[in-house]
Amino acid sequence: MEKRTTKPEYVEPLLETLRTLKIASEKDLLAQTYELIKERLHPTDFVQLPNGEPRWLYQMQHMLDGLIESGKILKEDGVLIINDS
Repeated sequence: MEKRTTKPEYVEPLLETLRTLKIASEKDLLAQTYELIKERLHPTDFVQLPNGEPRWLYQMQHMLDGLIESGKILKEDGVLIINDS
C-alpha cells in the first residue's frame, strides 16, 4: 500500500492553524491548513475519491468534525474558534 497521511496527522496542523487565525470559517481553516501541510502530503493524498474530493480534504474535514464534536474547536454561527479551556 502506498504511503498516505493518516487522519490523526491532520489534528495538530488544524489546531495550530486555528490558533494562528484565532477565528475562521471552516473553508478558510481548511484552506490555510492545507497551505501549512501541502509539502508534507503524499501523492496518494491527492487522489480524487468517488465523492469528487481529494483524499486530503476528506480526511482533514473528518478530523475537523471530530475536533468540533469533542469540543476542542467551538463552532458558532459558522465560525470556528479554539477552545483552550
